[in-house]
Amino acid sequence: MGSLGSFGRTMGRPLVAGLLVAAGLTGAVTAVHMAVSRADEAPGAARGRAAAADVGFLRMTRDAAGEPEALETSVIHYREKRPDQSARRPLEVDLVGAVHVGSRSYYATLDHLFRDYDAVLYELVAPDNARVPKPGRKPAGAIGSAQQGLTSVLGLEFQLEQIDYAAPNFVHADLSPKEFDAAMAKRGESWWTMFSKLMREGMKRAERDTGRGSDIGLGDMFGMLFGSGPDRAVRLRRMMAEQFTDMEVLTSAFGGEEGSTLITDRNAAALDVLREQIGKGRRRIAIFYGAAHMDDFDRRLKADFGLEPVETDWIEAWDLRKPSAR
Repeated sequence: MGSLGSFGRTMGRPLVAGLLVAAGLTGAVTAVHMAVSRADEAPGAARGRAAAADVGFLRMTRDAAGEPEALETSVIHYREKRPDQSARRPLEVDLVGAVHVGSRSYYATLDHLFRDYDAVLYELVAPDNARVPKPGRKPAGAIGSAQQGLTSVLGLEFQLEQIDYAAPNFVHADLSPKEFDAAMAKRGESWWTMFSKLMREGMKRAERDTGRGSDIGLGDMFGMLFGSGPDRAVRLRRMMAEQFTDMEVLTSAFGGEEGSTLITDRNAAALDVLREQIGKGRRRIAIFYGAAHMDDFDRRLKADFGLEPVETDWIEAWDLRKPSAR
């Protein structure tokens, strides 16, 4: 029993990470099968603001007692270090990090924010001429059904059912399925090898964190997934938020010098579209991608585009407060 319990605690972290990948990173690949709709009401402003030195992509906030309050994503504003004097406006590029499942108000806030940009570059592994899914359609396939089920147990919404991808300023900035498959083949990658890398990094992280009190047992995880009660969704969101903010697992697995198709090659495709939009005279541009892509984008915007971060806004994506504390 002792060894089995130890195994369960060690496996908890990478298994949760695997669930997050199924819900998040692969969402961009299967997104063409999903539905989208627009929020009717204009939401409030982004929550919180930080200095440029505090660049970050995901964070979990806590109250004075140390209890989790929210999972938040950032909007980091970049401007030219040396503005083009011939241009009417300095170039501004915002990295809008996303989690692919979140609250309805989170996506409403993003939807409202996007109206102010000349162009919003979005991730979606699909042909450039692919039709945007119509509102009201339900996800198809095993992955889509799994994602829908996860949003249900978390009490959240799926990104592609909430954001208006048909907005006139939305610009596809990703690989096509054919390009994605070719890039994976060139790297010798497959979905299995990528999942295996994620599991290995999760195991390494779990071993380093042993004894810190943050290990998750299999019994705890399955109890929250299949249990009941008013606090179940919040407990599960808290558990997953802890893992979500541990970006080192994802960046170690898919970033670094070697890179990956999932992050490196797709980011390169997005930045090619960014160059095209700049060439068309767009001066205020958003890159709307999953938070795991943002560390690589940050480096490239600084090195290749001469941009620097000037301020960061934070938006609440998940409410982690217990119902009794609201």
